[in-house]
Amino acid sequence: MLTPARTGEALAVPADPVSWARRIPAEVMLLVGLTLLGAVLRFATVSHQSFWLDEALAARELHLSFGSMLDSIGRGEPNPPLFFLIAWPWTRVFSVSEAGIRSLSVVAGTALIPVAYLCGRELVSRRAGLLAAAFTALSPFMIWYSQEAREYMLLAAFCGASFLFFTRFWHRRSRRSLIWWSVFSALAVLTHYFAAFLVWPEALALLYRERSRASVLAVAAPAIVEAATLPHFISHASHPLGWIGAFPLSVRIKQVPVAFALGSIYQSSALSHALIGAAILAAVVIALLVIGARTDELRGAGVAAAVAGAVLLVPLVLAAFGHDYYVPRALIAAWIPLAVVIAAACTSIRTWIPGGALALLIAGTFVYMNIRINSDNTYQRPNWRGVAAALGRPSGSRAVVAYDGGFAAVPIALYLHGNAVSSVVPTPVPIDELDVVGSVYANAPRTFPAGVRLIGHDAVDGYLVERFALSSPTVLTQSQMRARAQRLYGLPATGSTIVLQRSSA
Repeated sequence: MLTPARTGEALAVPADPVSWARRIPAEVMLLVGLTLLGAVLRFATVSHQSFWLDEALAARELHLSFGSMLDSIGRGEPNPPLFFLIAWPWTRVFSVSEAGIRSLSVVAGTALIPVAYLCGRELVSRRAGLLAAAFTALSPFMIWYSQEAREYMLLAAFCGASFLFFTRFWHRRSRRSLIWWSVFSALAVLTHYFAAFLVWPEALALLYRERSRASVLAVAAPAIVEAATLPHFISHASHPLGWIGAFPLSVRIKQVPVAFALGSIYQSSALSHALIGAAILAAVVIALLVIGARTDELRGAGVAAAVAGAVLLVPLVLAAFGHDYYVPRALIAAWIPLAVVIAAACTSIRTWIPGGALALLIAGTFVYMNIRINSDNTYQRPNWRGVAAALGRPSGSRAVVAYDGGFAAVPIALYLHGNAVSSVVPTPVPIDELDVVGSVYANAPRTFPAGVRLIGHDAVDGYLVERFALSSPTVLTQSQMRARAQRLYGLPATGSTIVLQRSSA
């Protein structure tokens, strides 16, 4: 009789993948699917648009050595340095290209999707958490800044994590949640000064909730970090951003709801109806919450609304008193609390039919706007990469007169290839070529003077790019370059910028 050589030994049974998958809660699978969808939407087009001014400034800093970068951002950057401290080693791995720098924001923006779910689940319900995650995955506003080589999505991620651990401590007073709130709040205020409008209302609420040594120490950490950045803040606050004043505060207030809902479509005629649309949405959300939400859900939505209100309204009050930095992207910390409030209204059991209709309307609008933004260069970043490609390589020393002013000089200089590309032009300077970058829609009469020959003509996403060779090297001052550009292009070059480039030959 044959017997097994080893008895009592369990036989290895291969795991059934179908059975394993069935044990995963549907909620987790939905969240994973939403996170993957959000990652695809962000990564798929991350390098399609070229750098605009602020991104080009960041790319220029990140090309420097670490010490030179720290010195440069200390003098030139209006916000704390954490984004650059993280992005510098990041770009040494992934390159200082559009995809390389922006991939940091993509990762932060993708991570924010499960954070939105956890915030919604903590404050309201699992349904609200999933819908908040879906809104975050599809939002054109969040996708846009997930593809921006700046600090805004890092700010949103750290503020989202701060809000999450604030809500956890609010409900359970866990020491671990308090510590993590302190860590993420400190990181947030080290990323952007507007983080304070979320962190400090949370801090006051935490101290009200629990008057203990632990809560005081937790609040002290972000306070110490913010105090350390105070000299930098004061030095830059004394030199306000001039471009903000070019847009009236009333216009920028209207831009906020349109940007949050529609992304870069805020540049369209939708702006005129922005506050009416925001008021109607707020009224519908409040009605759905009051009629359909349970008491605990209503309370959680109220906490989220209070935090979002602080982020949106406190800087508005400061702007009214002359400290005006009110722009939609700086208010991105309000996104997750707002998404939780709207998701709570849409998922209330007693009003699930109108709530579901509102959720579908919002999600459908997000999808439509993403398609429109990706298919219309009017709503995209200026195509300075294409402009530089149209300019090509110079035949000698050249000056490029860009009619978009300061918004054009740094990106064009970044994308041009050759020697001594600079947006700082000594005067006078000898040049062999004078080029003009203006709008294709300018139809002013113009004349080509003697000794000037058109050697290139291109239209690039709304920009007219023309190259003119001079018959002999000519020494010109900046004002003379602008005067010649006016004759060649037909419109006054007042406010234009000049990029100088020497031949690479």
